[in-house]
Amino acid sequence: MSNAAVWRSNPDDVEPLVATNPNIKGEVHVRILSRTPTVLENTFPPNTWLGRHVHTCDTLYIVKRGEFHIEGEGVFGPGEVRFVAEGHAYGPEWAGPEGATLLIVAVNGNFGTDWI
Repeated sequence: MSNAAVWRSNPDDVEPLVATNPNIKGEVHVRILSRTPTVLENTFPPNTWLGRHVHTCDTLYIVKRGEFHIEGEGVFGPGEVRFVAEGHAYGPEWAGPEGATLLIVAVNGNFGTDWI
């Protein structure tokens, strides 16, 4: 995982957790690559849907695989980067028909999600 000066993590070395929630239709497979800063690899099976929410810090999304749809913003594909400011409400969002894998990075604090 990490130390104070330098860290390295390979998603293949981290066992995924399964996130379920009443605000998620389907499930999200989450690999915690680091906690400080928070770096997650989230894999969304095909058509997994998440309701409207906000994050507790500025957040970067980096699409690794598949399509990721966000209402009002369009479709994000592999290699695209999305920034979301802390407290900005958005969603719903959903994975495309092939699913999607994203890296999610907390920029300036601990990552958290508040459903609205």
